[in-house]
Amino acid sequence: MKNKITMQKKMRFTVFLCLFLVGFTAYGQIEVTGKVIDQETQKPIDFAEVILTNTKTQKIIGAITNLEGAFLLKAENGDYKFQVVFLGNSLYTKELSLTKSIDLGTISVTNNEELDAVTVEAKKKVIERKIDRVVFNVANSTQASQGDALELLKVAPGLRVQNNNISMIGKAQVAVMINDKIIQLANDELSNFLKSIASEDVESIEVITTPPAKYEAAGNSGLVNIKLKKAKKDSWNAQIRSYYRQQRYANSSFGGNFNYNKNKFSIAASGNYRKGDFYQEQDDYAFFPDGIWYTSSPFRSKTDGVNARIDLNYQVTPKWSMGAQYLYNRIDYNVTDAPFTPVFDNTTNEVIRSLQSEGRMDLTPILHSMNYNNEIELDTLGRNVSINLDYFAYDNPDTKRYNGVSTVQNPFSEQFYRGINTNNQDVKSFSAKVDVEMPTKWASIDFGGKFTKSTSQNDIFFFNSGLVNTPVTNLPISQNDFEYDEDIQALYVSASKDLGEKWSTKIGLRLEATQTNSTSNNLGLNVDNDYTKLFPTFYLSYKATENSSFSMDYSKRIQRPNFFQLNPNIYFLNPFQTIEGNAFLQPSFVDNIRLVHSYKNLTSTFFFLSIDESFAQVPLPDANTNIIRFTNENYIDTQRFGIYENYYFNKYSWWSSNNNFVVNYTISKFDLVQEEEDQKGFNATVSTYNDFTLNSEKTLFASANYWYAFPGVNGIFETKSASALSLSIQYLLLNKDMNITLRANDIFKTSADRTEAVINNVLQTARYYYDNRSIQLSVSYKFGNKDISAKRHATGNEDERGRTGN
Repeated sequence: MKNKITMQKKMRFTVFLCLFLVGFTAYGQIEVTGKVIDQETQKPIDFAEVILTNTKTQKIIGAITNLEGAFLLKAENGDYKFQVVFLGNSLYTKELSLTKSIDLGTISVTNNEELDAVTVEAKKKVIERKIDRVVFNVANSTQASQGDALELLKVAPGLRVQNNNISMIGKAQVAVMINDKIIQLANDELSNFLKSIASEDVESIEVITTPPAKYEAAGNSGLVNIKLKKAKKDSWNAQIRSYYRQQRYANSSFGGNFNYNKNKFSIAASGNYRKGDFYQEQDDYAFFPDGIWYTSSPFRSKTDGVNARIDLNYQVTPKWSMGAQYLYNRIDYNVTDAPFTPVFDNTTNEVIRSLQSEGRMDLTPILHSMNYNNEIELDTLGRNVSINLDYFAYDNPDTKRYNGVSTVQNPFSEQFYRGINTNNQDVKSFSAKVDVEMPTKWASIDFGGKFTKSTSQNDIFFFNSGLVNTPVTNLPISQNDFEYDEDIQALYVSASKDLGEKWSTKIGLRLEATQTNSTSNNLGLNVDNDYTKLFPTFYLSYKATENSSFSMDYSKRIQRPNFFQLNPNIYFLNPFQTIEGNAFLQPSFVDNIRLVHSYKNLTSTFFFLSIDESFAQVPLPDANTNIIRFTNENYIDTQRFGIYENYYFNKYSWWSSNNNFVVNYTISKFDLVQEEEDQKGFNATVSTYNDFTLNSEKTLFASANYWYAFPGVNGIFETKSASALSLSIQYLLLNKDMNITLRANDIFKTSADRTEAVINNVLQTARYYYDNRSIQLSVSYKFGNKDISAKRHATGNEDERGRTGN
């Protein structure tokens, strides 16, 4: 039986968590009560503001009088200025020194204003910079009706989207959240899900470059939080949309969303269906001593997928809201390929042998994700508790088949090969999380804890014939198994404080205890791992002037292998190439430091990153057998220094431009069986995203986007240049409810990934093109109440849901 934490250890942790949470709630509160009436009419004044301002810290506590004119404020000991304000007019002022609860009784004021209809408008800046994140307020930008959520990420500060992969400047990974809920999908599945979210439904995008202690310590990553809108109270809105995209083959999608808010109940739902073909070009060269092995293996993937999301929220009391979320995603992949591998003589360049294969992959990943949450306001001081229970189940029956012929030219001979590999993966995870916000008179305190239990079970059926002299007709299937169990317990605390008018700081500490077990009965494998680590975070900011600010931050993070990387299943692409996981992978630890200066719309960032024993997939060639094993190893130590410049230009009402330039110097050291030289070099990328309003009615728009990546290094690989130019035009009609957009992406087909590396004294080069060149026609129509406001709540499983590797 696998090694588990003992019941006694769990009980000690639970008791410690309870004491930890309860201890911070022991602050006393002073109540200030009273009633406001009109001196002339002697009638109560409702909707008046009652405000307490701390004369030392200038912290403000406020409330609104009810229909009887009554109010209740809660504060700490101290000296305060008390005010009654109505429609911007101060009607009453009194100095208070609070040491105990006080009833101010009936306050008579002179009120010459009548409340008829009041409209309050406050427009946020397009880009806001906070101590631990950058906020891109989409609703206030020209991007508000520019397509889908993935398109918005392309122009969000500090993010880059290439080949359906989302990355953050200075980070190797990024996790995406919707309304503070992590989305468990990755790569193509994540991009398809984001394409199902209309940009009109996005309120803002938070780019969290250094996640605070509240968030999981996993990953050399930042977080991207997409906040969606919901219907205004007592209203509803909806949208239907579809697109047709012509790449090498045709793709199409149809979907919609619906938002409803009535009384105490609200619902937000969306669904999307997509169908089409995806084509990928793959060219690999391996320069062995006895010949150059070139493999051309383009594949065609027919996809048929559906995803759906539903969010429910109910306001139980004025201080208690309860909600639930369900997320469903299913994609059927039918992949066919016909790899051809000619082997060229090193001196004559003649073909001396070849491999001709036929392959097929059938996989159907299915995701069910559920969240139940509660948000409880403890008082008017901003103290609150959120409780999240999360569960997800991920199933992926994955079958790969191949067969082929190996031909030697001189003397002529043929051999045959055939194989099959089925991996039925079943991942389940449960987590419980408590977060408490506890502002005090000296600092704002956040603390909480989380428990997570995850399992990944894999039933594996396989056969590989190797090279044989007669065609293979009999497939004697062998069976294997692999199970991975993981328990994580976490506690965190953070505090933020304004140090005067110009300085502010935030510090945090997260403790995570992890127990894992990898088991395979067939392989005789039983690997345990048990470790406890501290993960500090620190932020400091200085506001020099109204337009200029400085900040620095530090964080320590952990990278945990995902479930696919740990699975020791060996899959043969052909008799000479295999892909396999590694059950012995260990987590790696990351240190991040950033220094940032912002002046108006220009942001300059210096960043440093250090990773010890990072793991990644590496192709290991054997010059004696010509076999290449694609496996995962803890083999890289990396240091990266970089500068990132972002400039947002919006001086003209008809033109906005988001421009980025990043350059970094990377030093990587490798620990493989055969010693490899250190890799040192620069990486640089420049990008510009431009939007134009073409008429005064603001119904005709255009965009021109371009990025260029210079040659550089990435781990053990050297990377070649890549770029892409995209253009679009958009027209709004029918009172701007209908949106028609025509887009052309990667017009010159220049975004291919090209790499080379020397491993075990064998040079390997690769070119992968992900069929990015396309032309797309999109049509959407929205109806219902269009006046919408944001609503969000947090959730719990922010690390493990993204580690299915799909």
